[in-house]
Amino acid sequence: MIGGLAGTVIDWYGSRRRRQLEGIWRDPAGVQERALLRLTAAARDTEFGLAHGFGGIRSVAEYQARVPVRDYGELRPWLERAAVGGESVAWPGRCRDWVKTSGTTAGDKVIPVTPEAFAAHKKGGWDALLRAASLAGGGQTLMGGPMLFLGGSTRRSPLGVGTQVGDLSGLVASRLPWGFRGRYSPGPACAAIPDWEERLDAIAALASTQDIRLLSGMPSWLVILFERVARHAEAGGRRACNLGQLWPHLRVLIHGGVAFAPYADVFEEWLGRRLARVEVYPASEGFVGVQTESEGGLTLMLDYGIFYEFVPVEDLGTEAPRRHTVAEVELGRPYAVVMSTPAGLWSYVLGDTVRFTARDPLRLVITGRTRHYVNAFGENVIVEEVERALVRACRRTEAEVVEFTVAPRWPSAAEPRGGHEWLVEFRVPPTEPDDFARILDEALANLNTDYRTKRSGSVGMVAPTVTALPAGTFHRWMRTAGRLGDQHKVARVTNDRTIANALLAEGGVASVGSESTWRGEMRRDVLAG
Repeated sequence: MIGGLAGTVIDWYGSRRRRQLEGIWRDPAGVQERALLRLTAAARDTEFGLAHGFGGIRSVAEYQARVPVRDYGELRPWLERAAVGGESVAWPGRCRDWVKTSGTTAGDKVIPVTPEAFAAHKKGGWDALLRAASLAGGGQTLMGGPMLFLGGSTRRSPLGVGTQVGDLSGLVASRLPWGFRGRYSPGPACAAIPDWEERLDAIAALASTQDIRLLSGMPSWLVILFERVARHAEAGGRRACNLGQLWPHLRVLIHGGVAFAPYADVFEEWLGRRLARVEVYPASEGFVGVQTESEGGLTLMLDYGIFYEFVPVEDLGTEAPRRHTVAEVELGRPYAVVMSTPAGLWSYVLGDTVRFTARDPLRLVITGRTRHYVNAFGENVIVEEVERALVRACRRTEAEVVEFTVAPRWPSAAEPRGGHEWLVEFRVPPTEPDDFARILDEALANLNTDYRTKRSGSVGMVAPTVTALPAGTFHRWMRTAGRLGDQHKVARVTNDRTIANALLAEGGVASVGSESTWRGEMRRDVLAG
């Protein structure tokens, strides 16, 4: 009864919300300027607002003249005072809730989640759910059974006077609307388990008995969950060829955090079919985008109370970076995302780089992180390029990948030229290992002019090597490094060998010179054939 009523509400609101978004997309610059002026008006009497003259701001240009672009480290003094209980530091009042993020570009960070910021996160979740319902055949179909959200623990720890810290996804799960609590899986008991491994196993045990209608989570962690669900299903006598038989009504996936393309074939094998997908872009600092269009790409959500600026990547670190608004961005150009939010983050460098692909609505793809690239030899290779190369190599050699990272391989006395080492954990190894490495090389040469120049005649760089790591290596390394959990992900490219050497040590694999290696047992399919 409750599920049917909630489904009807979803369908009604989904139609209404689409009309509302279409109106917003007709005036993106106006929507954004009004959002900024509401933010500065709200914070005019805070310490930050008084220091930056918020009371006199009447336009985007006046704001940009008074507030510089800053990264987390530069905002840290303001944030730390607020985190220990300071009032009206960068946003009115005291912020009770804080979330910890892995901070791949600035170490561990704590981010404020004010009530106004939480409302924006909630709005993003709603928009993703509405889109999922439309793809699943309607709200009543979606609400006919449990929806599995693989997220963080709902437990929170004291941080300062009147403040507490936890996981963002756990905070959202603890405040679900009444009509959805009965459809939320894994439910409050599992979600409260603080240890990630124990919680993951409890979720798998429960999910193996449920008729799941929707999956939501980071693809890399969902693959780990699938393995455990299969084991629990087999132990419970629910033998199946794939998880799609366990979950016959599952039709849609909400995913984010990492690119889905490298996991597409793995998901299809586990589930026995392709799911409709809704990509989301939920940073701890603010909910940025939702896939609203069938053509793909993330729609920049303009009415969540966040004001966006986009800095050309080449301007990062300069004294006066260009700061483009939504009306000024160019399609195809790489930008760093800068945001001002109702959590008291002002012209904050998020750490992500994006490329806009379309207008009406304004859509983007995430291309990497501002400090995640490999440029050891002048090749300037970014995350988007290595992911596309990997997908091409997997499809042409019928390989399936669990996780991977790319690091420089430095010159040595035996080989005066350096190159790249790909450390890959395969679920299904390539049919032709040598072809796999060659296709990676060719794909990167086609995608990146600098790489192609350095590889021409092997003058500047030698061919890449591929080191196959034993099953479970990435998971064990993340556990050892204290990086288990839905908010953590593996850096796809690095400019040093810190992660690469740790993975090699964890997997018991020696680093290689000029030859590719293929070692380690591949993951066994635990589903019954």
